[in-house]
Amino acid sequence: MYYELYMDVFDALRHLSAFLRESHPVNHLADLYELVQYAGNIIPRLYLMITVGTVYMSIEDAPVKEIMKDMMEMSRGVQHPIRGLFLRYYLSGQAREHLPTGLGDGPEGNLTDSISFVLNNFVEMNKLWVRLQHQGHSREREKRSQERKELQLLVGSNLVRLSQLVDLEAYKKTILGPLLEQVVQCRDKLAQEYLLEVIIQVFPDEFHLHTLNEFLSATARLNPDVNIKSIIIALMDRLSTYAARDANSESSEDRKAKELAAVEALMEKLKLEKDKKPDPVPVPAPVADVAPPDTESSSNTADETDDSKPKEDGADEAPKEATTDGEEDDTPILSRVKLYEIFYAQVVNLANAQMLPIQDITALLVSLANLALNIYPENLEYVDQVLEYTHKKVQELSSSADLHLLATQQNILGVLLAPLGSYVSLFTVLALPNYIPLLHAQSYQTRRAVASSVIKTILSSSVKVSTEEHVQGVLGLVQVLIKESAPQQAMYPGTQQRRLRETDSEEVVEEQGWLARLVHVIQSDDNDVQYRLLQATQKAFAEGGDRVKYTTPAMITACVKLARRYKTREHFDDDWQTKSQSLYKFAHQMLSALYTRVNCADLCLRLFVMCGQIADQGQSFEEAAYEFFAQAFTIYEEAISDSRAQFQAVCVISGALHSTRNFSKENYDTLITKCALHGSKLLKKPDQCRAVYLASHLWWAVEIPAREEEDGKTLYRDGKRVLECLQRALRVADACMDAAVSIELFVEILNRYVYYFDQQNEAVTVRYINGLIELIHSNLANNADSAANESPKAHFERTLEYISSRDYEGVITDMKG
Repeated sequence: MYYELYMDVFDALRHLSAFLRESHPVNHLADLYELVQYAGNIIPRLYLMITVGTVYMSIEDAPVKEIMKDMMEMSRGVQHPIRGLFLRYYLSGQAREHLPTGLGDGPEGNLTDSISFVLNNFVEMNKLWVRLQHQGHSREREKRSQERKELQLLVGSNLVRLSQLVDLEAYKKTILGPLLEQVVQCRDKLAQEYLLEVIIQVFPDEFHLHTLNEFLSATARLNPDVNIKSIIIALMDRLSTYAARDANSESSEDRKAKELAAVEALMEKLKLEKDKKPDPVPVPAPVADVAPPDTESSSNTADETDDSKPKEDGADEAPKEATTDGEEDDTPILSRVKLYEIFYAQVVNLANAQMLPIQDITALLVSLANLALNIYPENLEYVDQVLEYTHKKVQELSSSADLHLLATQQNILGVLLAPLGSYVSLFTVLALPNYIPLLHAQSYQTRRAVASSVIKTILSSSVKVSTEEHVQGVLGLVQVLIKESAPQQAMYPGTQQRRLRETDSEEVVEEQGWLARLVHVIQSDDNDVQYRLLQATQKAFAEGGDRVKYTTPAMITACVKLARRYKTREHFDDDWQTKSQSLYKFAHQMLSALYTRVNCADLCLRLFVMCGQIADQGQSFEEAAYEFFAQAFTIYEEAISDSRAQFQAVCVISGALHSTRNFSKENYDTLITKCALHGSKLLKKPDQCRAVYLASHLWWAVEIPAREEEDGKTLYRDGKRVLECLQRALRVADACMDAAVSIELFVEILNRYVYYFDQQNEAVTVRYINGLIELIHSNLANNADSAANESPKAHFERTLEYISSRDYEGVITDMKG
């Protein structure tokens, strides 16, 4: 209500100001300034006085200094909190553009007078604002607090104007002290929280860096109810963002080189300290004996216990270094102020002296971690110390219910994700000794979120995981995805397992898909190292139980790639066969474990067949290849019962065997005879027919151009067995009850006859082709009225067109009359 009135008055006085400025030569402003002071009521009098006075200040040769002093003194006449606040806000806004900024001592005023004017106005407004809280009945306390929050911008506007007037030197010597003193002395929770927040936001980052000690000292003298955590977080985040802007100009290559050097330095340090229990080395580590906020006088003591007060000690050095004249002025301020040490001490001090809850402690640690990462990215010890302290607090408060609050969990997640998002290389995180222990101490959801971020970072950056240490580290980070599931809520008896599968299905598939993709970035240029990496990966994946069905295909694919790499080294590495044999055993063990533990027979069969094809790349691995195919047949016989799945399995095995080259005749005959036998025993006649005529190719090997096989190379061919398969397929097709299906199968078999005739199979003669063509013509004539015959008829006609184009001698394509 009062705000609406103020805006109406402001609009009217704005027009009056413009009129007074235009009519100044006629109606001199000095006379008007004296005249308005005779107005009867104090509120209208002061608004008119400020209006005329601020216009008068804009006139050349006006006694600006006296006018400012007079308006400031007269404004004291309004002590009603709301009226006084709006009056002084009007004074500040109207005088803002006319404040002197010169350095002279004349009546026109100078910058010092302007600063004093704004600062005094701020002090008076703050007093009025605080007084508002203590007026009225105690039952209206909440209402007054809400009103004060709505009016806080009026007070903060003075600080915005101050930030526009002063430089660093004036801020340190003239502004900050009185500001902080006013904030501390008002003893009001809302005022102290808001004003410190405004100070942090409106003044430049460099100002805070040079006056950090004074600011933090003031926070120790605040009202005990003030949320100091939010103030410290705001300051850390502000300085962290400032450092991050500077860091963005550095190339990723330079950052990566610095990270690598930092990792090497940390590893060397840990190696040297391995046999002893050192004191905390990176920074002063304050403990519980830090002085509480109300013992400010103890900060002046300089003795052997200084390390227990790093807040005062560390911050004391910063301003001294920052204000030193000479060569050090060229050094960036961030390099001279030990921000991390100061804020780490402050965080520990707050946690110990004020008994902050875990959610507040972890919130502080998130900002501290970001500060360490942005300002000191090359100092891994700082980040590791934050992780160590976080882990310590989690263990200390493990029985606290606050530890499981959503806010706490999100803060801890923020601490864990901060290094992942900051470092160029993910492996830098693995060098932090306290990262994995802190991660493993968290809840399932937190660990899953970190694991998800790790895998997405690796996959999006296409980084290669090429050493055993890195593989072990990455697998440790994503361990939760390998062998854990989301906690399940209690269910009624008999429903748990079914509901478990339903609710976990999509989540588990997504997680395991990430892990399967992770396998393909585990790559080393050294074949032997790559083998060890795969072994380490499989050892970790094996702990996932049934989940190996998602990761085993990727592991087998990686083994296949490595087998081919071993093959390319056959002329350079005498042990390549031994290594390959070991690799095939490794793959066989994985697949056997998959078949034993998980009900996925079709997948296992296909993977065994694929491995059998790869093992066939050399005669030295005939036994391994035979074992892979034999195991595929075993799975077929034991676990595949669906007729469609059986047909597909026979086709898969048949196609793979057709491409093999290094089996002995005895072993090859055993395998292909078994394949044909299984095909002939399929449930459905069409499946039987197709399986048998496809099996005929097993007795008629052809050159594979991709392998650069020569045409004259001896290939396994037995024309009579081919003809036997075709004849058997023909009998099965003739036994089909559906005429359309029977005709379609006849046409497909005719295509096989033509194929083998082209291949110069002496057993397949013109007589068989002519007989089959006549049989198809006869069946089509007998079922001419059936619409189902249209597709087989069209297929047959295309086949006849092809035969006619080849001009086979003695082949008759027309139906005999």
